[in-house]
Amino acid sequence: MAEKRKDNRGRNLFKGEGQRGDGRYYYQYKNGLNKPKVIYSWTLEELRKREKEIQKDLADSIDETAAKMSLNQLFELYLSLKDKENFLNSTRNDYLGLWNNHIRNTELGNAQIKNIKTSHIKRFYKELKDKGLSNSTIKKFNTMLGPSFELALDDDMIRKNPVKKECMKKYKGDKNQREALTQDEQKRLLNFVENNNIYKIYAPMLRYMLGTGCRIGEVIGITWDDIDMKSRSININHQLKYKKKEDGKTAFMIAAPKTDAGKRIIPMTTEVYNALIMQKRYRLFLGTSRDFEVDGYKNFVFVTKNGRPIAPNGFNNAMKNIINAYNKQEEKKAKEEKRKPVMLPHVSAHIFRHTACTRMAEAGMEIKALQYIMGHSNAAVTLDVYTHVHEQKIVEEMAKMEKAM
Repeated sequence: MAEKRKDNRGRNLFKGEGQRGDGRYYYQYKNGLNKPKVIYSWTLEELRKREKEIQKDLADSIDETAAKMSLNQLFELYLSLKDKENFLNSTRNDYLGLWNNHIRNTELGNAQIKNIKTSHIKRFYKELKDKGLSNSTIKKFNTMLGPSFELALDDDMIRKNPVKKECMKKYKGDKNQREALTQDEQKRLLNFVENNNIYKIYAPMLRYMLGTGCRIGEVIGITWDDIDMKSRSININHQLKYKKKEDGKTAFMIAAPKTDAGKRIIPMTTEVYNALIMQKRYRLFLGTSRDFEVDGYKNFVFVTKNGRPIAPNGFNNAMKNIINAYNKQEEKKAKEEKRKPVMLPHVSAHIFRHTACTRMAEAGMEIKALQYIMGHSNAAVTLDVYTHVHEQKIVEEMAKMEKAM
């Protein structure tokens, strides 16, 4: 029987282990590609701890070379594999801008992915919040990090994804964010716009948005060629973006819908049909040009006086002016009538979309149908609206019961 090898302290050394003349310990093994590898340590305890990690990685087919990849390198790999057709350049640039400003030159960005734990992700999100970043921005980082680590998991680079649901527990939504107008607020807003000589030109667009639930890029990008007034249907197959180009100049550009689910045909309600008829009349009255072209698309439905599409920021600024005008008028009226003013909250194109979704859910539209109309790729988003509507109805019904008692 062969005599067991020992270290300079008389301790038995296992297979693959050894000790150099300078006192350092080493462990020899073959990786997943059957290539010889060696690791070193000044203590036997530390060596054996690393041995166990290596053996576990080999048993789980973890690629130890790839696991040394930095988080920055992993993110670049993730971006390179994204389908360009369904991953807009504007989204890519948005992601890169956030990454470069908050991760690229940090300890987290340069850390090896195998060493990143859930606690690191939680700490990073907390640091972002402490810097004053919104919950929606933190959600964007979660959208970048989660799939990146999932890719590493699928490719056997890591054993588990450190980006867990619990990481976003504190950042689900901004406290002051309004998701939808109430039915009363919607009614008062539309009534004000339609009876105001300055702002009534926006009435058809608002009716259209509330009747279709379209994203702002889909609204400003819709052309008369996408609308079939005979069959009363709207073909959503692209969106219009107003972004910085590679040369640094800001311009309109046509893009694919946000997701594959974004390509859809929406049936017109009578209200949407009438809104489009009214929009045609406004255009004829104003004599706006139909010649403005973006990447081969022209004859846009919702345009400014000079025939250019309405930019998203332009729409949101117009809504800000409309709400300010309404609230100013309401305050004056309430003072004259000696009552408390009923103010309207500030709204955006995003809130109009949520309002439309909420009205459809309140009307009892089936979840799958609502998901299709809204172009949600994830049914969970649609279900969140249903849950909120259901909870609100419970509160209202309980209030009715309390009054009846």
